[in-house]
Amino acid sequence: MTKPLQVKGVIFDVDGTIADSVGAFYEVAVEVLLLAGVPPAPKERVYALMRVGEENPLMKLFPPDYPDIEATLKRIIDARMPEWMRRYHHETEAIPGSVELLHELSTKGLRLGIATSSGRALPFLEQWGVRHLFHGIVGREDVTSHKPHPEPVLKCLGHLQLDPHEAVFIGDSPIDIRAGKAAGLYTIGVLTGTSPHEVLSLESPDHILESVAALRRLLEF
Repeated sequence: MTKPLQVKGVIFDVDGTIADSVGAFYEVAVEVLLLAGVPPAPKERVYALMRVGEENPLMKLFPPDYPDIEATLKRIIDARMPEWMRRYHHETEAIPGSVELLHELSTKGLRLGIATSSGRALPFLEQWGVRHLFHGIVGREDVTSHKPHPEPVLKCLGHLQLDPHEAVFIGDSPIDIRAGKAAGLYTIGVLTGTSPHEVLSLESPDHILESVAALRRLLEF
């Protein structure tokens, strides 16, 4: 029988962890390549770039001999970014079971936080009725170093006013596990985002779960 985690707080990654958004990111990559006249990349290749925290993953999807990749990307992104952000902010749905879990954890008195490589706005949290449940939300604009650096997790931990051993960080990618470990937290990987079990297991998280909905069986309230 798995020994329950005795923690006072839970910090979540967003995309692929509580937000069902990684498929939309792949659709953006496909659209960019289509507009640039480049054949679409396999989904696994795009996910592999996403899960290691590449700063400019779209550039790596272009053939090396493509003329002026940077200018082409800028033109496409400048034209399409408003629509992509509208979709992300207002059409992103929750991973099944995550909203119910967040309410349950809050009711049980756990302090909840978010450490994401996306921006802090995340208006879909209001749409799901959960934003008020979080004691701290740290986005990419709030830190100088992004995951896998521990800064986002540690900054969020400060908002929760907890020590590292009192919290767990849960995410869907290797950079989440590395960031959580470097910050000194328990770490949990979930299989609802970019990374299959064999990829997450290489990072040796404390646990790997099918989704955040399974978290309740690990926590001792």
